[in-house]
Amino acid sequence: MIGRWKVMVVLAAIAAGFVSSLSADNAEPTRPRLEVVDPGRGCPGIAGAFVALLDPDRGALLLSGAPFPGGRSAADAVGGALTVETARGSWEVPRIGAAGMSQRVWAAAYKLPGLAATGCVAFDRDSFSAEGDLVSYLRWLVGDVYLQLPADHRQAFPAFRLSDREVRLAIAQGDKPAIELSGREGSTLAFRVTGETRTFLVSPFVLERSLPVVALRLAVTDQPFWQAAPKQALGWQVASPDQPGILDTPRVTITVLGLAAPEAPVAP
Repeated sequence: MIGRWKVMVVLAAIAAGFVSSLSADNAEPTRPRLEVVDPGRGCPGIAGAFVALLDPDRGALLLSGAPFPGGRSAADAVGGALTVETARGSWEVPRIGAAGMSQRVWAAAYKLPGLAATGCVAFDRDSFSAEGDLVSYLRWLVGDVYLQLPADHRQAFPAFRLSDREVRLAIAQGDKPAIELSGREGSTLAFRVTGETRTFLVSPFVLERSLPVVALRLAVTDQPFWQAAPKQALGWQVASPDQPGILDTPRVTITVLGLAAPEAPVAP
């Protein structure tokens, strides 16, 4: 089936320790999943182990249902409006809850210079060794992923969550049989195609889970050990089972076959 494709499939984390941390977290989940709504900041509703509300003037309000480095115990959420107290002042949030139960919320606020935005992001990575690691991860998720998404799709899907779902893609070149790649969202999948010595890289990020709709970050390198090699960005494509993404040179079609969800974090 693979034939002349000479396909190489490799998984690697974008952020250091990302995949291993998520796998461990899903094996023994420890955080409740917060549900947050804040239309005034462009967040129609989002849920995750961590939720960050983005404000163009104030930065990011980071919320979780369990302690985290740099976070402070803020208030009890019962699914309605809440005033969240942080070291940088109070934030009014229209709705915070956790599966209809009363839930203690921990919070921290960060400026995130150069990343002024509205909307919200959530992530299900559970543990961080230090506040600096957590803030670096948040900056990466907001600045290098969320704000880099195609503008029209970010407007259509303003609530962005990065979890540990497995994404399955089909890669097709011309009339050759398609080959399948699979990996966790946020990971990097590598492949080669006929007539090319370069290695092509695709990183999937789930925008909408029911269809599903997946944003694909594309890059290429001419080095055999691509993890540490310089890479040329090829931009973003958005794909679904009905609407494939297209890489023009060489002509490659990327179709979403589906995704599998991990177990949701639950309260201890």
